[in-house]
Parts: sequence; C-alpha cells; structure tokens
Amino acid sequence: MDLTVTDLCVPSISPAEVVGGGFQVVDVRSSVEFAEGHVPGAVNIPLLDDDQRAAVGTVYKEEGASPARMTAMELVSPGLAGYLHALSDLARSQPKGRRLAIMCWRGGERSRNVVLLLALIGLHVVMVTGGYRGYRREVLAELEKWSPGVPVVTLYGHTGAGKSALLRSLADIAPGLRSLRPWPLDLERLALHRGSLLGGLNQPGERRQKDFDALLWEELRRPGGDYLVLECEGGKIGRIYLAGKVAEAVRSGIPVQVTASIEARTTRIMEEYSPGTWGEDDRRRFRRSLELIATRLPRESYLSLERAFDDGRFSEVVQRLLVEYYDPMYHRSCVEGREFVLEFETTTDPVADARRFVKQIARHMREVDLSSHD
Repeated sequence: MDLTVTDLCVPSISPAEVVGGGFQVVDVRSSVEFAEGHVPGAVNIPLLDDDQRAAVGTVYKEEGASPARMTAMELVSPGLAGYLHALSDLARSQPKGRRLAIMCWRGGERSRNVVLLLALIGLHVVMVTGGYRGYRREVLAELEKWSPGVPVVTLYGHTGAGKSALLRSLADIAPGLRSLRPWPLDLERLALHRGSLLGGLNQPGERRQKDFDALLWEELRRPGGDYLVLECEGGKIGRIYLAGKVAEAVRSGIPVQVTASIEARTTRIMEEYSPGTWGEDDRRRFRRSLELIATRLPRESYLSLERAFDDGRFSEVVQRLLVEYYDPMYHRSCVEGREFVLEFETTTDPVADARRFVKQIARHMREVDLSSHD
C-alpha cells in the first residue's frame, strides 16, 4: 500500500488542550489568515506567505493535490533552512517543559509537514488536530456552557461616570485583598470599543469577533476572585457580539449605579477620547457618527454641535451630547424600573474609589447573607 503524507502519524494535541494552556502555539497559516483570528499568545510563522498560498490554491483547483504539493515544495524550499532555524530558536527559548504546538487552518498538511520536518532535525513538537477551525469550535462550545460560579455585580451608569476606570482600579487592588476579592472583567477593553456610538474612536485598533471570543474565554475559564464585576452592556459592543451566557450574567447581576457630576463626566471623556489629538480618519468617523445621531436631535441642535466641533470647542460638544443624547437614551434603556442595591459616586481618585467600592459591596453581601438566614 502506498503511503501519503497524511497517512504518517505525528504527535498531536486536541483544541481543548490548546485552550487549557501549557503550549506555545505556532500558527503556520499566512498572515492574512492569522489576522482574521488566532489563539491568544500564538506566534505567526507562516509556512507559505499570502501570495504563495494563493498560488498553491490555484494549482490545487486546476490540477489537483499532488501538483499543488509539488508547487508548495518548490516555493518553500529556498527558505526552508531559515524557516527551521526560526522555529528551532523559538523552541529553545521556551521554559523547560513547554513544547511548540503547530497549528494551521484545520490540522492538515501545513502543520503536519512542519512537525515532520522539525522531527528530522531532532525537534519534537506537536500538531493541533482540527487546527484553528477546531480551536474556534472549542471556544464557542465553552462559552455556550459557561456559568459564573460566583456572584455577579453589574455596573450601570451614565456615559463618563467612571465605570471603566473603576474596573481597572479594582484589577489593580484585587491581588492585595485578603477576602471577597473582586474579579473585574472589562468587556469594552477586550472589544477595543467603549460601547457607545462613538466608542470606537481613539482606540489602538479594531477587534475581530473571533479574537474577542478567544480573549473572553481566556478571561472566563479561570475565575479570578470571589465575585465577578461586569459593566452593563447590551447584546453588542460596537460590532462585537457578546456571548449569550455572558450577556445573561450581565442582566442578572447585582445592580450598582455608578454616578458622577456632568462636569466630572465631561472631563473624563475628554481625557479618554482626546479629540484634540485626532487625525483626519477619526474626525471623519466622528462626523459620520454625528450624522447618525442627528435623527434624534433637533436640526438646529445638530448644526450647532457641528459648528462647535469644527471650532475646536470639544468640551461643549461632549457635554451637550451627554445631556441631549446619551443621558436620555441611558435612562430609557437602563434606569427606568430598575432598583439599584447601591449608588456609588466616583471621584478623581479611581484607586480610592475601588477600595471604597469593595468595602460597600462586602457590606451588602454580608447583609444579604445574614437576611437569608433569618
């Protein structure tokens, strides 16, 4: 019987083992494939670049598998020694006991061939069965069956009230607390979006749904405290959809309203968005977003906002948007009919706010626990 490369047995791990950690994932897909979604912490060392992958795909469609393999070998061969050296250097840089896990799209020929080539030079690595496609399925399956396992506290509050700053400071102080440690999870940070219509402005990049889901599962799979703290979000953060179980946890969490004066909120938003530093792309995106808001504002108010923005009167623009657009929308969607267990006013010292917050939440939880035993 003739053997093909796919008949050769290579050491492998499952996508579930990748999710569990302990391996340095090396993604050998092209850079375009990698950019569409990858394992958090994975290193991209493509076996074929984007143009080479396209060329091999064309040969495969027109002539079949064997000619496509030969084309791939011809394209890879000139740089093969350097490629193996790069993987070997990466393997040697790993902590003792940490192996490379080679991943392609579906655990096919690219990852298998790399594992076999490395074995020839005495480097023993593993292949990820099912590839990135299998890993993606694993992440979605885990998100689908996730439950918090600890109480959930949900932060509500007007735009600019300081919810994100509070989450960041809770993460800073949590390791030093002895009991009832908060487990803050900043969903907007993971999404690279602040949740509002203008929330994608002044961000370091744009998050794709696949990467958001992977990062979210990395945060959720290891509980990080005695109670989970989330910010109130709808089913979407910008263009990112929130996993159903997480959205359910947000809705059912202990409701806390975070407040601040309109002046403090304006100052905070100015610091976070920094409109004075925007380039032309951000300015165009703001104008497009303002046009979407225009349908909910009187025309003269909209035109006045445009003039203020063009004149550089950014604080005026922010404050008027809060009063005329964001606050009424927030009240309708989040406040009406809701009873909050705590109203928490933020200050200009987020660390002090975080310490005060954990004390007040601890007091509430003790009261609830005592009342449940009456």
